[in-house]
Amino acid sequence: MRNAGILTALGLCALLGAGCSQHYNGERLYWKAQQLQAALSRHLSDATPEQFAEAIGAYQAVVSRTPGTVWAARSQAAIGSLYAVQQEFAKAREAYVLVLQNYGQYHELALMVRVAIAKTHELESEWEQAVKMYQEISSYHPWSRMGMEAPLYIAMLHEKRQEAGKAAQAYERAARQYTKLAPDAPTPEYAIQVKGYLALAYQRLEKWEQAINVLEELSGIPTGVNRPLTLLTLATIYQTKAGHPDKAMALYTKLADEFPEHPFGKVAKAQLDRLRLPDGGELPAGLSGSDALPQAPVVPAVPAPR
Repeated sequence: MRNAGILTALGLCALLGAGCSQHYNGERLYWKAQQLQAALSRHLSDATPEQFAEAIGAYQAVVSRTPGTVWAARSQAAIGSLYAVQQEFAKAREAYVLVLQNYGQYHELALMVRVAIAKTHELESEWEQAVKMYQEISSYHPWSRMGMEAPLYIAMLHEKRQEAGKAAQAYERAARQYTKLAPDAPTPEYAIQVKGYLALAYQRLEKWEQAINVLEELSGIPTGVNRPLTLLTLATIYQTKAGHPDKAMALYTKLADEFPEHPFGKVAKAQLDRLRLPDGGELPAGLSGSDALPQAPVVPAVPAPR
């Protein structure tokens, strides 16, 4: 059986000619370059510029000798990573851009490279360039996890820099983008995912009615939703933002009954005890004031479609 497989492979190579040979050479050269990088990584703190140059040269050999192959694409990305490890971020970006220019057909690799470029801009505090790259990620890879998270991440970058106005604008853009994406989701699971991010964008904008509408919809979906977090978030909004303690109590009761051993179920039970006090009680520790709401999407991440 093994001999038959070898003969089949040889037959295919005979039909494909130079293409098969180039692919084989690319794989072989890429493996050799990987061994150099692996040895370098084991003693990274002691690595010399000469060792980095040797590894980069090995990957450059793959690119020049087997152009157009997946091994050349991976090698070009590896060159960028080796420069980034040395904090030579401008050279890293130059290498990464060549991946996008010459090997854009490898979508997962292109996504990885775009994220890497964005991170190098962040590390150099080049915030405008980082934001542009995250916008590009959202545009080119809308159904990857990073693509879906990018609109919110951009807003959080502005918050990190204490740019309240720009952060609010970014959350508005995120809400519009998620609203537009949801009907075009490739699967029901992706539609749920996007609506989870939409609910979080509305929370950050303090648009409580819109957040409630999305969370109510999500709470009625039997699978694919982090139900304890959804119920807790919705109950907290009703209690602290919308002025509906009765609806909050109903949701806390449902949460405590459905998930009695879950940490959020225990929070719900404690909150029910407080709400039954004459003065209405106070929120549990960690759920008070402006931080009353859980700040996380209410749905788990899903793998990117192929």
